[in-house]
Amino acid sequence: MGFGNRDKPAGKSGRVGFVEGRLNELRRRWENSTDEREKNEVSEQIREWQSFRSERSAPSGGGRS
Repeated sequence: MGFGNRDKPAGKSGRVGFVEGRLNELRRRWENSTDEREKNEVSEQIREWQSFRSERSAPSGGGRS
């Protein structure tokens, strides 16, 4: 399910593109989920990934907060 090299963003900020793709996947999962517990889990993950997206200032900050 990974993407081929030609589909990756060209050098710019691959991490931001990755986060956007992950967020889109999580939103799809949220829309398709049937029970409340799964919706809560997925929306929590969406919040976490959105916080990654906003910390663009450190492109290769390897540490987790």
